[in-house]
Amino acid sequence: MNELRRDYFTDRWVIIATDRAKRPTDFVRPKPAEPAPLNCFFCPGNEGMTPPSKASYFDGRVLRCEADTEGLPPLTGWVVRAIPNLFPAVKPGEATMASTRQIAAAGVHEVIVETPEHFRQPQGMSDDEIRRLFTAYRDRFSEIARLPYVKYVSLFRNYGKEAGASLAHPHSQIIALPVVPEIVKEQYRHDYSPVIAQEETSGRLVAATQHTVAFAPFASPFPYGVWVFPRRPCKNIAELTDAERDDMAVVTRDVLARVAKLLGDPPYNYAFVQSMDVPLHMHLRIYPRLGIEAGFELNTGININSVPPESAAKSLREITL
Repeated sequence: MNELRRDYFTDRWVIIATDRAKRPTDFVRPKPAEPAPLNCFFCPGNEGMTPPSKASYFDGRVLRCEADTEGLPPLTGWVVRAIPNLFPAVKPGEATMASTRQIAAAGVHEVIVETPEHFRQPQGMSDDEIRRLFTAYRDRFSEIARLPYVKYVSLFRNYGKEAGASLAHPHSQIIALPVVPEIVKEQYRHDYSPVIAQEETSGRLVAATQHTVAFAPFASPFPYGVWVFPRRPCKNIAELTDAERDDMAVVTRDVLARVAKLLGDPPYNYAFVQSMDVPLHMHLRIYPRLGIEAGFELNTGININSVPPESAAKSLREITL
């Protein structure tokens, strides 16, 4: 019998459709090989096609802001770059209010170019590479969160066209807003520690280390969705210790690698759930994009998940990396 399941703390419901359960191979789609384009905005040598970086990382974690180095030789040898988005959804400035229902779209929209290698996705990165990426996440969050007009910093990644990625070169995005989304406020002040303890002994556990726990949530809205939590409650990525952040990075990479190997490298999104100042147990949510939200989902806000989280977690655990 199918089940309706409710989220741990919110009133969001999901239908777990065991009657239409699918095997992992049912989701595998052919992926034609695509050569790296000569004019990729994010590839080395094309730095002039993007705005000057806000921060660039080199081996040894040395930073250099291109805006402060005008006239110097072109930037070379970077391993991560943070640059303004060429087509920003929000722009820096005061969030002036036109009415109680309308304010200026003030904020920050940046792209984090994760690697100089065009085909080097996080699921295939080395430990050092993924740790460096999460360090860049921490640094950009910390700097942007200090801006007076920023109330929320959304840090997310789209992989594949079906997940909203318009460019193939590995990159993440940051959109900082002058408002806090309601879906984020739903997570405020909830104690996830009992949930983490419960999931460690459930059939939904995917991975557990000294600092990090990853599991398929009880009411996962998507097949093979995984949440990655630091054990210690922190409001945001900037509050993690170096050891906690590095561990979370490697566990996230491993989960993505399992998803890729099991499901044929599907499109996915991941996003950090975090807060600037209100108590919240920050975590990262991974959403493989294996279907579409159709009329029922749009009408009710209730997703239909054709793979029970218990089955998804078991399949992911059994993958050998």
